Amino acid sequence: MIFFSCAKEGDYQKSHLINYKDFKSTQKIKGSNLQFDSVSLRPTSIQVFDSLLFTVNRKDEKLIHVFNLNTKKKIGERIAMGGGPGEMLQPYFVSVDSQWVQLFDMSTFTLYVYDTRDFVINPSPAVNRKIKLSEPVLGDARLLGSNIITSSYNPNNQFSLFDSNGNSPLKFGTYPISNVPFSDKEKLEAYRFSFTTNQKDKVAVCYNWTDLIDILDKEGHLLKRIYGPQHFISIFKESHDGNVVSAAPVQGKTRDAYFSPVNAGDDFFVLFSGKAEGEENYDILANQIFIFDWNGEPKKILSLDQGVFCITVDPKNKRIYGISDQPEFHIVAFSYN
Repeated sequence: MIFFSCAKEGDYQKSHLINYKDFKSTQKIKGSNLQFDSVSLRPTSIQVFDSLLFTVNRKDEKLIHVFNLNTKKKIGERIAMGGGPGEMLQPYFVSVDSQWVQLFDMSTFTLYVYDTRDFVINPSPAVNRKIKLSEPVLGDARLLGSNIITSSYNPNNQFSLFDSNGNSPLKFGTYPISNVPFSDKEKLEAYRFSFTTNQKDKVAVCYNWTDLIDILDKEGHLLKRIYGPQHFISIFKESHDGNVVSAAPVQGKTRDAYFSPVNAGDDFFVLFSGKAEGEENYDILANQIFIFDWNGEPKKILSLDQGVFCITVDPKNKRIYGISDQPEFHIVAFSYN
């Protein structure tokens, strides 16, 4: 009895438990499917700035598509797929603002910086600056002050921090400790995460298979650990095939948690699922967006009338844009208040 009475509090060390009631409000919002003059083929990520929508389409010859949200017309396609000059293989949006479009090519560990105006109007935009990281990384990248932060696949640390020239990586971020024993390989899979930053001094680490969020400072120190609202830990089991070590989810003991976190100024937005693969009509789409401030305080739940697997947020106009693949790929727009 003592074990079970303490188990919930002890699931994660240094964790602050939250429930749905800790959010100050819930808003139901209805999405509208965006109809552009040109079909966007299988977008995998999106970014919005002002009246511009950018998508990454990894199945197309040109990887970045740019749309005008006011006219619903495609402005053009940018960045050819390939390994030559001006080409990329796995681009990922780092940020888009009035001055710069920043893309990280995960295949070459390189950050590309473009003038925003030139990127929008020029079919072959010129690279303003190119920063190649001094060592390979396996994840995407974000800005943290003047530095570049990337996720790692290492049981001893979660992140690598590079300076503005791509040099001298600092390793930081420790995986959570729970009352479930994991091997190193199981830990790497069970605690896979997505992350975003406020681009200044804080990192939000949102775990994909357990409903846990860590808020870190710019040196990687844990500021707050948020556990909930469902309080689950997915179980992974290590296996060996010769010298190959892998870990797979245990059937019936895994759930989808947080993904696609987005910086929205004073807050960050993140999709939450809570679904298990064994459930009837399971899919990867999430119908809830949780809003937290950068101190880790829960603020609001947005309940979506249709699920999405990736979002971007326009906090100025209070609009959210998401990608769905049901029944086929399309972009959905939501308004919130």
